[in-house]
Amino acid sequence: MAKQIIVHAPGDVRIDEIPPITRPLGDYELLVRTEVSALSPGTETRIYTGVEAARFAYRVSYPFDLGYNNVGRVVKVGSKVEGYRPGQRIFSRMPHVSEYIVAERCGQTPSEPGNSNIPSSYDVIAPVPENVPSEQAAFTHLLVLGFNALQRGQYRFGENVVVIGLGVVGLGAVSMARAAGARVAAVGNADLRLEVARKMGADEVWLAGNGDQRNAKSFGGEEGVDLIVVCSDSWSALKTAIDISRRNTRVAVLAFPGVGQGPSPYDPFEPADFYNRSLSYIAVSWMPTDDYPPEYQRFTVKRIYRHILDLMSRGRIDLSPVVTHRFPVGRVRDAFDLVQSRDKSAIGIVFDWAQA
Repeated sequence: MAKQIIVHAPGDVRIDEIPPITRPLGDYELLVRTEVSALSPGTETRIYTGVEAARFAYRVSYPFDLGYNNVGRVVKVGSKVEGYRPGQRIFSRMPHVSEYIVAERCGQTPSEPGNSNIPSSYDVIAPVPENVPSEQAAFTHLLVLGFNALQRGQYRFGENVVVIGLGVVGLGAVSMARAAGARVAAVGNADLRLEVARKMGADEVWLAGNGDQRNAKSFGGEEGVDLIVVCSDSWSALKTAIDISRRNTRVAVLAFPGVGQGPSPYDPFEPADFYNRSLSYIAVSWMPTDDYPPEYQRFTVKRIYRHILDLMSRGRIDLSPVVTHRFPVGRVRDAFDLVQSRDKSAIGIVFDWAQA
């Protein structure tokens, strides 16, 4: 039997046995067996615990197929698959599941009827280069979030960027900003995370609440801070972003401010701050998934996946400091217990499917 991690209700996560895949592959489909999958500590823990479940009912209902960071090895391919071969590894947004089918591309033209054998994930897979470890490749999508924060935040080469919140997503944003040519400062709440941020390319680091405005002024110099990427749900993280902004600073919010914390203790739209300094709050969410022609939409999710995996392959991004814990998939509860313990040494958590 195949296996899958499913949250049946808040606090109730199980490794369920599911029917193995036996149907024939479609022309453009791939049968893939999972090697590792990565835990998204913020999103998946929120789903597991059910924090403010009603607020997120538009995207989460139980039982819920957990996960979206999967590296697997191709077992079989359909007759018309061109870019993949058996034995090759791929990254996909498939859930924590032992085997699955994805498609290289859509098998019908717009004039043809839909085909149930073509899954919606056809456009979000990418080959993993031979020299990139699977446990690092599994975090590709979480790095894409940082890439998208720069895009949505209208980053320009050479600007001063501050990243607030140093979980996996925040550290990924640091590495993306560094790769994009930014001067980068990282703000976190643990010395250990600050050290990792330095390894990921941060030029300056400091503990949140320890002279934020003074440190930001020292970092930004005459130009100040151009773009701030908020990667923490805490109200205090957004307040820090507001406090260190100058006129026309752009604040890209890669988080859900205030989730599980009640009402804000301050007004994020205080006229003296928001209006007087002409701040921009930018929600970092949507990314184009369809493969539009590059002359019309240069960056799609799949193209960004390939770009980031190429950066890993060429040694420009090294996630080894981020991957801190490895669990057999049967210990999924232990992984969530670790996240909930708020142990700052726990950053990137991966599940090993070898014994599944």
